[in-house]
Amino acid sequence: MSTLVSRHGVSRRGFTLAAAAAVLWPVPGFRPAAAAEDDPAAAFIRGLGDRTIRVLRDKAHTSFAEREAAFRELMVEGFDIPMVGRFVLGRHWRTASEEQRREYARVFVDFIVRVYASRFDSYGGERFAVEKVIPDESGDKIVRARIESPAGGDPITIDFRVRPKEGGHKVIDVNVEGISMLHTHRVEFASVVNRKGFDGLLSELRNRIETPGAATAD
Repeated sequence: MSTLVSRHGVSRRGFTLAAAAAVLWPVPGFRPAAAAEDDPAAAFIRGLGDRTIRVLRDKAHTSFAEREAAFRELMVEGFDIPMVGRFVLGRHWRTASEEQRREYARVFVDFIVRVYASRFDSYGGERFAVEKVIPDESGDKIVRARIESPAGGDPITIDFRVRPKEGGHKVIDVNVEGISMLHTHRVEFASVVNRKGFDGLLSELRNRIETPGAATAD
Protein backbone atom coordinates (compact mmCIF):
# COMPACT_ATOMS: atom_id res chain seq x y z
CA MET A 1 0.00 0.00 0.00
CA SER A 2 3.00 2.31 0.33
CA THR A 3 2.72 3.25 -3.33
CA LEU A 4 -0.44 5.20 -2.55
CA VAL A 5 1.39 7.98 -0.81
CA SER A 6 5.13 7.70 -0.50
CA ARG A 7 6.71 7.01 -3.88
CA HIS A 8 7.29 10.72 -4.52
CA GLY A 9 7.27 11.83 -0.89
CA VAL A 10 9.43 14.75 0.21
CA SER A 11 8.70 14.60 3.94
CA ARG A 12 12.35 14.05 4.82
CA ARG A 13 13.11 17.52 3.50
CA GLY A 14 10.87 19.05 6.16
CA PHE A 15 7.56 20.90 6.09
CA THR A 16 5.79 20.21 2.75
CA LEU A 17 2.38 19.84 1.16
CA ALA A 18 3.41 16.98 -1.11
CA ALA A 19 0.20 15.91 -0.99
CA ALA A 20 -3.39 13.89 -3.40
CA ALA A 21 -5.25 18.40 -13.13
CA ALA A 22 -1.74 17.51 -14.23
CA VAL A 23 1.57 18.97 -13.11
CA LEU A 24 1.44 22.77 -12.98
CA TRP A 25 3.89 23.79 -15.67
CA PRO A 26 3.68 27.22 -17.38
CA VAL A 27 1.22 27.15 -20.27
CA PRO A 28 0.05 29.67 -22.89
CA GLY A 29 -2.52 31.98 -21.35
CA PHE A 30 -0.64 32.65 -18.12
CA ARG A 31 -0.40 36.36 -17.40
CA PRO A 32 2.47 38.07 -15.56
CA ALA A 33 2.80 37.24 -11.88
CA ALA A 34 0.90 39.55 -9.57
CA ALA A 35 2.28 41.19 -6.45
CA ALA A 36 1.70 38.54 -3.79
CA GLU A 37 1.13 41.02 -1.00
CA ASP A 38 -1.87 42.51 -2.84
CA ASP A 39 -3.59 39.32 -3.97
CA PRO A 40 -6.44 37.66 -1.99
CA ALA A 41 -5.32 34.19 -3.13
CA ALA A 42 -1.85 34.85 -1.71
CA ALA A 43 -3.35 36.09 1.55
CA PHE A 44 -5.44 32.90 1.71
CA ILE A 45 -2.38 30.63 1.30
CA ARG A 46 -0.30 32.72 3.67
CA GLY A 47 -3.04 32.43 6.28
CA LEU A 48 -3.23 28.63 5.94
CA GLY A 49 0.56 28.39 6.22
CA ASP A 50 0.73 30.62 9.27
CA ARG A 51 -2.06 28.71 11.04
CA THR A 52 -0.42 25.37 10.28
CA ILE A 53 2.92 26.51 11.63
CA ARG A 54 1.26 27.72 14.83
CA VAL A 55 -0.16 24.23 15.33
CA LEU A 56 3.17 22.55 14.68
CA ARG A 57 5.18 24.89 16.89
CA ASP A 58 3.19 23.60 19.85
CA LYS A 59 4.36 19.98 19.39
CA ALA A 60 5.86 19.85 22.88
CA HIS A 61 2.46 20.50 24.44
CA THR A 62 0.13 18.57 22.13
CA SER A 63 -0.31 14.98 21.01
CA PHE A 64 -0.21 13.91 17.37
CA ALA A 65 -3.96 13.21 17.59
CA GLU A 66 -4.59 16.80 18.65
CA ARG A 67 -2.41 18.19 15.89
CA GLU A 68 -4.06 15.88 13.36
CA ALA A 69 -7.49 17.14 14.43
CA ALA A 70 -6.35 20.74 13.98
CA PHE A 71 -4.82 19.87 10.63
CA ARG A 72 -8.06 18.18 9.54
CA GLU A 73 -9.92 21.41 10.23
CA LEU A 74 -7.41 23.36 8.15
CA MET A 75 -7.59 20.93 5.22
CA VAL A 76 -11.38 20.71 5.18
CA GLU A 77 -11.57 24.49 5.30
CA GLY A 78 -8.78 25.22 2.83
CA PHE A 79 -8.99 22.39 0.26
CA ASP A 80 -11.80 21.41 -2.06
CA ILE A 81 -11.57 17.82 -0.86
CA PRO A 82 -14.77 16.57 -2.58
CA MET A 83 -13.52 17.84 -5.95
CA VAL A 84 -10.03 16.44 -5.37
CA GLY A 85 -11.46 13.08 -4.35
CA ARG A 86 -13.62 12.82 -7.48
CA PHE A 87 -10.84 13.95 -9.79
CA VAL A 88 -8.27 11.44 -8.58
CA LEU A 89 -10.74 8.62 -9.26
CA GLY A 90 -11.15 9.71 -12.89
CA ARG A 91 -13.49 7.43 -14.83
CA HIS A 92 -13.85 5.12 -11.83
CA TRP A 93 -16.04 7.72 -10.08
CA ARG A 94 -18.59 7.42 -12.88
CA THR A 95 -18.74 3.63 -12.67
CA ALA A 96 -18.92 3.40 -8.86
CA SER A 97 -22.23 2.69 -7.17
CA GLU A 98 -23.85 5.32 -4.95
CA GLU A 99 -22.91 3.30 -1.88
CA GLN A 100 -19.29 3.07 -3.03
CA ARG A 101 -19.20 6.81 -3.70
CA ARG A 102 -20.50 7.62 -0.22
CA GLU A 103 -17.99 5.32 1.42
CA TYR A 104 -15.15 6.65 -0.70
CA ALA A 105 -16.04 10.26 0.14
CA ARG A 106 -15.94 9.39 3.83
CA VAL A 107 -12.72 7.38 3.70
CA PHE A 108 -10.88 9.76 1.38
CA VAL A 109 -11.11 12.63 3.87
CA ASP A 110 -9.62 10.47 6.63
CA PHE A 111 -6.93 9.17 4.27
CA ILE A 112 -5.81 12.55 2.95
CA VAL A 113 -5.74 14.08 6.44
CA ARG A 114 -3.75 11.18 7.94
CA VAL A 115 -1.19 11.21 5.13
CA TYR A 116 -0.53 14.92 5.05
CA ALA A 117 -0.80 15.46 8.80
CA SER A 118 2.01 12.92 9.13
CA ARG A 119 4.08 14.78 6.57
CA PHE A 120 3.45 18.16 8.19
CA ASP A 121 4.45 16.75 11.55
CA SER A 122 8.08 16.56 10.40
CA TYR A 123 8.22 20.34 10.79
CA GLY A 124 11.46 21.47 12.37
CA GLY A 125 11.54 25.26 12.20
CA GLU A 126 11.24 25.69 8.43
CA ARG A 127 10.11 29.09 7.15
CA PHE A 128 7.14 29.42 4.79
CA ALA A 129 6.95 32.41 2.43
CA VAL A 130 4.63 33.28 -0.47
CA GLU A 131 6.62 34.57 -3.44
CA LYS A 132 4.16 35.43 -6.21
CA VAL A 133 0.81 34.76 -7.83
CA ILE A 134 0.42 33.58 -11.44
CA PRO A 135 -3.11 34.06 -12.81
CA ASP A 136 -4.35 31.33 -15.14
CA GLU A 137 -6.81 31.83 -18.01
CA SER A 138 -9.05 29.20 -16.39
CA GLY A 139 -9.74 31.60 -13.52
CA ASP A 140 -7.49 29.69 -11.12
CA LYS A 141 -4.41 31.25 -9.58
CA ILE A 142 -1.07 29.60 -8.97
CA VAL A 143 0.32 30.81 -5.64
CA ARG A 144 4.02 30.07 -5.54
CA ALA A 145 5.63 29.65 -2.13
CA ARG A 146 8.92 28.39 -0.79
CA ILE A 147 10.02 26.41 2.24
CA GLU A 148 13.40 27.35 3.68
CA SER A 149 15.19 25.10 6.17
CA PRO A 150 16.91 26.72 9.18
CA ALA A 151 19.84 24.39 8.42
CA GLY A 152 20.31 26.00 5.03
CA GLY A 153 20.31 24.31 1.64
CA ASP A 154 18.10 24.85 -1.37
CA PRO A 155 14.54 25.96 -0.61
CA ILE A 156 11.61 23.79 -1.70
CA THR A 157 9.26 25.40 -4.22
CA ILE A 158 5.53 24.74 -3.86
CA ASP A 159 2.79 25.81 -6.26
CA PHE A 160 -0.76 25.91 -4.91
CA ARG A 161 -3.54 25.94 -7.51
CA VAL A 162 -6.22 28.09 -5.92
CA ARG A 163 -9.79 28.48 -7.20
CA PRO A 164 -12.39 31.06 -6.13
CA LYS A 165 -15.26 29.25 -4.41
CA GLU A 166 -18.10 30.02 -2.01
CA GLY A 167 -17.08 33.65 -1.62
CA GLY A 168 -13.51 32.70 -0.79
CA HIS A 169 -10.81 30.36 -2.08
CA LYS A 170 -10.05 26.63 -2.11
CA VAL A 171 -6.85 24.76 -2.92
CA ILE A 172 -7.47 22.20 -5.67
CA ASP A 173 -3.91 20.99 -6.28
CA VAL A 174 -0.44 21.24 -4.80
CA ASN A 175 2.71 20.89 -6.84
CA VAL A 176 5.95 20.25 -4.95
CA GLU A 177 9.19 20.32 -6.93
CA GLY A 178 7.39 19.20 -10.10
CA ILE A 179 5.08 16.65 -8.46
CA SER A 180 1.32 17.20 -8.49
CA MET A 181 -0.79 15.86 -5.63
CA LEU A 182 -3.77 15.23 -7.94
CA HIS A 183 -1.71 13.60 -10.67
CA THR A 184 0.15 11.34 -8.23
CA HIS A 185 -2.97 10.09 -6.47
CA ARG A 186 -4.88 9.69 -9.74
CA VAL A 187 -2.22 7.39 -11.20
CA GLU A 188 -1.85 5.36 -8.02
CA PHE A 189 -5.57 5.03 -7.30
CA ALA A 190 -6.22 3.90 -10.87
CA SER A 191 -3.53 1.25 -10.50
CA VAL A 192 -5.18 -0.14 -7.36
CA VAL A 193 -8.69 -0.11 -8.88
CA ASN A 194 -7.46 -1.85 -12.02
CA ARG A 195 -5.83 -4.59 -9.96
CA LYS A 196 -8.26 -5.00 -7.07
CA GLY A 197 -11.47 -3.24 -8.02
CA PHE A 198 -13.15 -0.29 -6.34
CA ASP A 199 -13.77 -2.16 -3.10
CA GLY A 200 -10.09 -3.11 -3.08
CA LEU A 201 -9.18 0.59 -3.19
CA LEU A 202 -11.51 1.30 -0.28
CA SER A 203 -9.90 -1.52 1.68
CA GLU A 204 -6.40 -0.21 1.04
CA LEU A 205 -7.38 3.33 2.03
CA ARG A 206 -8.87 2.04 5.28
CA ASN A 207 -5.70 0.07 5.96
CA ARG A 208 -3.61 3.18 5.40
CA ILE A 209 -5.72 5.09 7.89
CA GLU A 210 -5.70 2.37 10.53
CA THR A 211 -2.09 1.14 10.33
CA PRO A 212 0.06 3.05 12.82
CA GLY A 213 2.98 4.80 11.16
CA ALA A 214 1.96 3.72 7.66
CA ALA A 215 1.40 7.23 6.42
CA THR A 216 5.00 8.23 7.11
CA ALA A 217 6.71 5.27 5.47
CA ASP A 218 9.00 6.10 2.56
